[in-house]
Amino acid sequence: MEAQSKLQYEIQLLDTICRGLQETLNVDKIIHIVLTGLTAGASLGFSRAAIFFISESGFIGEGRGIGPYDHNEAGKIWAELTDSSVTLEEMFENSHRRTLESQRFPVEIKTMKLEIAKLPPESPLKKVIFNNEIVVLRDSERFTVPEEFHWFVRHATEVVIAPIVISGKVSAIIFADNAFHYKHITPETISFLSIVLNQAGLALANAFAYETVKRNLEQLRQLNEQLRKTQEELLACERFAAAGRISTYLAHEIRNPLVTIGGFAGQILEICKDKKIDPRISRNARIIVNEVRRLELVLNNLLRFSFKQPAKKQLIHLQSFLNELMEVLSINIEERQVKFSVEIPENIYVYADRIQLSEVFYNLIHNAIDSVKPGGSIVIKAGQHNKQVWIEISDTGNGIPEDVMKHLFKPFFTTKPHGMGLGLHLVKMIVEENHGGTIDVVSQLNTGTRIRFTIPEKEEHEKEENPSH
Repeated sequence: MEAQSKLQYEIQLLDTICRGLQETLNVDKIIHIVLTGLTAGASLGFSRAAIFFISESGFIGEGRGIGPYDHNEAGKIWAELTDSSVTLEEMFENSHRRTLESQRFPVEIKTMKLEIAKLPPESPLKKVIFNNEIVVLRDSERFTVPEEFHWFVRHATEVVIAPIVISGKVSAIIFADNAFHYKHITPETISFLSIVLNQAGLALANAFAYETVKRNLEQLRQLNEQLRKTQEELLACERFAAAGRISTYLAHEIRNPLVTIGGFAGQILEICKDKKIDPRISRNARIIVNEVRRLELVLNNLLRFSFKQPAKKQLIHLQSFLNELMEVLSINIEERQVKFSVEIPENIYVYADRIQLSEVFYNLIHNAIDSVKPGGSIVIKAGQHNKQVWIEISDTGNGIPEDVMKHLFKPFFTTKPHGMGLGLHLVKMIVEENHGGTIDVVSQLNTGTRIRFTIPEKEEHEKEENPSH
């Protein structure tokens, strides 16, 4: 190659390498560009190149290399490059990096590790690292490198070892040689190498700084997320404390009037038994009694939410239990013109706290009634599987939006204008914590919602011990 053509080629190559380094903040790609650029042109005299990083603890390692391991590989690689029309810019992309790194030379480079403190004083590596100098080893000088590098240098007649300064400190070194083609490494080539490594040092400094900033930002994001969760927990604690105060106040102020209302409604029921009175009065009085009981349950649940009372379990006949609830809920169902069906087999029992189980059904059924438009339907089904009773409440209502679904069971979360956001939280707490069951929700907008929960059934011998109907 003529001197003028060689100079033009080197200028073009240098420009391509520098542009490639400026366009990325990826450390792996920077290393790949440097090693590819140094070994891409035969006119530079570098057949192989490897980079080693210097750790804070004083070790040379984390090696990456490009080039042939022996004469056979060299002939094959150069033949492929001659036949290939791939541009240098295309070679800088990572598409073929894995193929290059799987070859024997890069694999051997990766395994190398040296402790700087154990190098002899006259070692050329120390001169490069501590004096920030480029060293050229020719002929027998090649073997003044540590023994671990002898397999590397034996195929060449000249070897260059050069420092890479990153953020003002020699943090990596480059090995490059003229193996297999044995062309002389000229001072011009060393100057070219020096320019490339200066640019590489700047690019690596920027990339490491970027990685540090990105890592710090991620840590900051995690801290912010932690802070947000802590704030939510503190807010929840404040709400729990407020709920405790509210529940105590309500229990005190409302319970006495409820007892009075329930007492009078009970007297009306007694009168209705002895006299021929409009059956609607008897029915309405019975509903008042049941609703008073339910309000008492709500008060109890508020107290339970604040103080988490344990469940008092008993054996409950599920079909009879649901029939009683339906009698109370029938007015709401009729007013909303909802089709309601209960498909509960006769032989199903659950072992549960009766009051808490009532609250589960009241909350889930009322939510279904609120969601369903006139003419829609609600279906309650039940079955048994692996000593668990499963109960499914499905409706043809509006469905639950995805952004609401992830907050569904959180306390104080509600989409209702007059809701407290405790209902579904209590349902989950009762089912999972108090009864060891599970609850699962499947919903589709404008199609409906299916809520399925499980409650343990009692062992067979317990079914003979006063089941509650």
